[in-house]
Amino acid sequence: MKPQLKNAKPFLRWAGSKKQLIPILSQYWDSSYNRYVEPFAGSASLFFNIAPSAALLSDINVDLIATYSQIKNNLPAVIRSLYKLKKSPENYMRIRAMDPSKLSPSTRAARFIFLNRYCFNGLYRTNRAGIFNVPYGGDRSGDLPNKLHLKACSTCLKTARLVSCGFSTTLEAVVPGDFVYMDPPYSVKAQRVFSEYDASVFSEKQLKLVKQWMRKLDRKGIPFLVSYASSNEGEFLSKGFYTQVVSVKRNIAGFAANRRRSDELLISNVHPSKEGEIL
Repeated sequence: MKPQLKNAKPFLRWAGSKKQLIPILSQYWDSSYNRYVEPFAGSASLFFNIAPSAALLSDINVDLIATYSQIKNNLPAVIRSLYKLKKSPENYMRIRAMDPSKLSPSTRAARFIFLNRYCFNGLYRTNRAGIFNVPYGGDRSGDLPNKLHLKACSTCLKTARLVSCGFSTTLEAVVPGDFVYMDPPYSVKAQRVFSEYDASVFSEKQLKLVKQWMRKLDRKGIPFLVSYASSNEGEFLSKGFYTQVVSVKRNIAGFAANRRRSDELLISNVHPSKEGEIL
């Protein structure tokens, strides 16, 4: 990794982030790949860790991708707006109540980062009108990312094309030489996962579409990695592919006392110990 990117770690909190698994996930990446593609970007933990020379990052969350675009292309303006915002329950509610459509792109990105940092458990949730409505997270939510951190992320994002769209649209742009990492939202009814994710946000139909894309990528000889909760749904995705089971600590209900370990499936057509080899 280039020295200027050593601080390029995720600057957003994100429910379901795979930062705990980065040492394992990164084994699936090979520097000989032409491009890194991630259609469920979220906090982009793996992207920031490997800092690829070319990438395509996408997410259906328009505000998320707009924030990444501002960090990439307009960092000084984002920094000026961000550090004017002071942490307090009152300020949080005031900033949350702002109409983002009336803000400049850089101020809108600063608002997104502020709310993400100080909301409950790093959740992103909106009401039916599309208004962000996650409550204040309290004093345990940490501090805003510092300027050095954001600068490293900006440098890393310079190599990425950023698109807000559905995952199928992104995967249609994948070509041989790419590497695809998919971390789709969970569509799991198990209680241990449902308390952390809303199972309705990703339907069974969409899950089947992910499996169809896995098969299509494999037929084209394009390496991929999928991470998913150990579950009936995860087993459905894993059939026919190399699967590694790893243990992760989940933050249930947002409190450290309620953390417990559960299994995650890493599903791929590439064996991590044989970089670049399609099994």
